[in-house]
Amino acid sequence: MKKRILLAAVSQIALVVAGGADAADIQLKAAPRIAAPVYSWTGCYVGAHVGYGFGRHDVSASNFSFGPGSTAITTTNGLDSGSGVFGGQLGCNYQFSGNWVVGLQGDIAGTNIGGEVADPWDRILPGFVGPGTIGVRTDWIASVTARLGMTAWDNRALFYAKGGAAFENNRWDFTRSSYCFAYGGCRDTNPEEVRVGWTVGAGVEWVLEPSLPKWTAFAEYDYYHFGRDGSSYPVALTFIDARNALASARQDTHIVKVGVNYKLFTP
Repeated sequence: MKKRILLAAVSQIALVVAGGADAADIQLKAAPRIAAPVYSWTGCYVGAHVGYGFGRHDVSASNFSFGPGSTAITTTNGLDSGSGVFGGQLGCNYQFSGNWVVGLQGDIAGTNIGGEVADPWDRILPGFVGPGTIGVRTDWIASVTARLGMTAWDNRALFYAKGGAAFENNRWDFTRSSYCFAYGGCRDTNPEEVRVGWTVGAGVEWVLEPSLPKWTAFAEYDYYHFGRDGSSYPVALTFIDARNALASARQDTHIVKVGVNYKLFTP
């Protein structure tokens, strides 16, 4: 009798335990899965970058003409140079319902691309005076560009191209110019100018998730072109036709950079 009662009790306990396990299993299977949030590139950002810039400066010089009806003589010397760059950027993106992203960005960077070339005046009148040099350096470079890109890897990466207007600040150095020395010195030996050109580039940007959801990192290449423009040699002596000489430079600059952006807000 006691054995029957004990067996019945054990059976009831087993049924209760099994039923509870089944119920828990049902609850676990019924729990909905939470999908990972989809990242959107829409919003505005601010950031910083570092890199290296290099390029070509083709410096030309024209002397004043030697009397009425004569023609100024022009000659050109070239310079290849490079420098580190460091700057910042600010922009906004908008992502369409698919993978396409458009944006607008402004950036500026300090640099020291440039150097000295042999004064082209030495080639106009060799042996007259010299040798001399002309210095030209770019101390900052900036751009305002539109961006067009496509996302990949669940919106975690953005491949893009860009293009727009470019600006740079050039500083000339005529202190060692044989031209200035020959004609009694220049009135302005360190003129400065802001030049306008164009730029195109391409890059890739990726999200630093999940630990830094508002931060992105990028790598980028940019090409800058500035057509021929320049600054005059304002000579002190004016008894020969009284016209200043002209120094001009055609500049092509390449910049490779990496950086980070911080997403400020989204609409």
